[in-house]
Amino acid sequence: MQICIIEFKVIPGMEQRNREMVAEMLVAAAKIDGFVSKESFLSRDNEGKLISLSYWRDAEALRAWMRDAEHRRSIPIGKNELFLSYTIQIAELVREKTW
Repeated sequence: MQICIIEFKVIPGMEQRNREMVAEMLVAAAKIDGFVSKESFLSRDNEGKLISLSYWRDAEALRAWMRDAEHRRSIPIGKNELFLSYTIQIAELVREKTW
């Protein structure tokens, strides 16, 4: 499993537009074979920082998302209109235990 970790801050006043864009991208991601789920959190330690985790069956599924035309069109909007800062990390799940 691949996990895409995105940490970002939204430009003040653009919060609603960001929520709309996230909703649109979630619909698009759900169409990708191998998309598992997405979670978002507000940081407790860094005011205004949001953290998004998306889970993908494997690296190929995540690559398909990165190549998706709708996703590719949203990237410059985020860079130029929505985000003060943006960091993306890709992690691989090595082990999982549940109780």
